[in-house]
Amino acid sequence: MTLFIIFLILAATFFYLFLRDRTHQFSPLWLMLSAWMLGLGIPRLNLSRLEKDWYPEYWLLLFVSLCMFVIGYYLFDKWLGSRFDLEVRDPLPKGRTFSSSGGAGSTTRLRIIIYFLFAVSLIALATFYVRAGNFPLFAKDPDVFRFAADEQVPGLINYSAQLARLFIPLSFYLFFIEGFNWPWRKKTQPRLPLGRPQGNVPTAAYRRRHMHLVFICLIGALSLILFTSRTQIFFVDLWVMALYLLMRRPNLTQALKFYPVFLLISILVLATVPLYRQYKSYGTTDYLAGVASIDSSGFNPAGKALLPIYVGVSFNQQALLHAVEYYEMHPLQHGRVSLDPFTNLFGKAIPALNQFKSDFDLCAIFKCWWNTGTYLFPFVQDFGKWAFVIIPLIIAGILAFVYRYWLAVKNFLSINLYAYACFFVVMSIYLSFTVRAEMYLDLFLLLVIHLFVTRKMLSTDIA
Repeated sequence: MTLFIIFLILAATFFYLFLRDRTHQFSPLWLMLSAWMLGLGIPRLNLSRLEKDWYPEYWLLLFVSLCMFVIGYYLFDKWLGSRFDLEVRDPLPKGRTFSSSGGAGSTTRLRIIIYFLFAVSLIALATFYVRAGNFPLFAKDPDVFRFAADEQVPGLINYSAQLARLFIPLSFYLFFIEGFNWPWRKKTQPRLPLGRPQGNVPTAAYRRRHMHLVFICLIGALSLILFTSRTQIFFVDLWVMALYLLMRRPNLTQALKFYPVFLLISILVLATVPLYRQYKSYGTTDYLAGVASIDSSGFNPAGKALLPIYVGVSFNQQALLHAVEYYEMHPLQHGRVSLDPFTNLFGKAIPALNQFKSDFDLCAIFKCWWNTGTYLFPFVQDFGKWAFVIIPLIIAGILAFVYRYWLAVKNFLSINLYAYACFFVVMSIYLSFTVRAEMYLDLFLLLVIHLFVTRKMLSTDIA
């Protein structure tokens, strides 16, 4: 318990620096350290009999990975700092950059994209239902159905059916740029959050366009709930909350108006959906405690609701520890696991790629019912213990670039990329996101949408 409290205090300290450090405000360095202090601290509760004790060598590997990330981040940040225009600019695009009249960087074009993604998602949802015969939320056994549906429904249809993961954050991007107004609020002229006029848009039409987006977001949220995936829901939550922070830079009063309500709704959904899924699949909300060998008889309702967070974080660390031990005795994958998203996506079209597919048994590594293990997990499969040295350096370089790009150029791409990066950093203790094809599809779509909305090549945004 003492270590848990110490790591919790460290996590809070680093998150405070993430919010308040004047030199590196909102830096991925502080966010990564905050997330990993939680990743190290939560398992110190030692609630499960299945968990191995962390031996000194494993502690050393984790310490080395964090040190390499810190060193790599400072080196890349310093090098990139001399190559970007570091002039502090407004946290929102200028009126000349984003307008409602179809100019370069048009909110009209972005709204068209949102409508298009929404329409595609509806078509994909209908196709998913026809092929799979149901949705996980309504299935008798949601967990079994989810895996069966993955076999029955092609991955692209599955991904498109959950495009709300993109169009909901993009809708909030428009809300934050234009300054959201409810229909019953009287306003003669719409203004940006910083007080800049947003052109001569009729008030009634302006409000109707916002209410259309609210409707789209509600339908999108319901469509994500149909798949009973808390990862997808949390992804949207964190992206939207990061967008608000990066675009509005709220003071305490403003933050208290937005975050509590948003978090309350999100937490209710995030807690309810997994509990409902477990009850439908296993007949008891204590299933997770049972399969994880945790005595939850003395837990109050809040403790039981938080149990999935403990299991997710602690068992991902256990999977990473087991992977370290497993690949001391078995051949490494030598990059094939890292390539899985691409071989899975293009393997049918290009059969020659199939020779690079990974070949491993998750049941032999840890548990058959557990298949994630922090962002380092797949790289340990590929490179063994060297992953703790090499991968944090690479990730630090990528995050430093995204952060510096956002600092130098406040545009559609930089803001959304860094908000996306914030999700990746937070989830680095919870999910090996680099081996999920949706990450690469998301990033590709973000780039395409940026080019369509702004009509500018990426290179012109870098000073």
